[in-house]
Order: sequence, then C-alpha cells, then structure tokens
Amino acid sequence: MTFSIIGRCEKTNMVGVAISSSSISVASRCPWVRAGVGAASTQNVTDPSLGNLMLDYLEKGLDVTEAVSYTHLTLPTNREV
Repeated sequence: MTFSIIGRCEKTNMVGVAISSSSISVASRCPWVRAGVGAASTQNVTDPSLGNLMLDYLEKGLDVTEAVSYTHLTLPTNREV
C-alpha cells in the first residue's frame, strides 16, 4: 500500500511530495516535481510516464482537475486515477 500527499506553501508557492509505502524504491519512481509548474504523484504500481504527462498538462495551462482528467483518458479502462 502506498500513501502520497502533495503540498504547496501559500507564501512561497513552493511544492513538495511525501510518500510512504511498504514497497521498496517507491520514492524513486512516484513523486514528480517541476520548478515553476507544480507537483504530481503516482502510486506504486503505475505507468511511470504519468507524472511527467500530468506536469506537461499543467505547464500548458490546464488546471489540476483538467490535467488529471486528460491523463485519465490515456489509461486503459481498468485503471484508476
């Protein structure tokens, strides 16, 4: 099981990701942060390209809900976001 949280500082606008998991190496493949854009987090068993895809959508100006929705459209129908 993996738990993730993303936070943003209202004063500095800096973002960060924290992850806790029973699986090894999750921290190396689940958090995604891009300076000036935002942060995203995937879960333990996932397509590692999804984090960058979400950040690409954010960088293009989509809001968080739109970025998640567009990312969801790229997944097979049996996957959750």
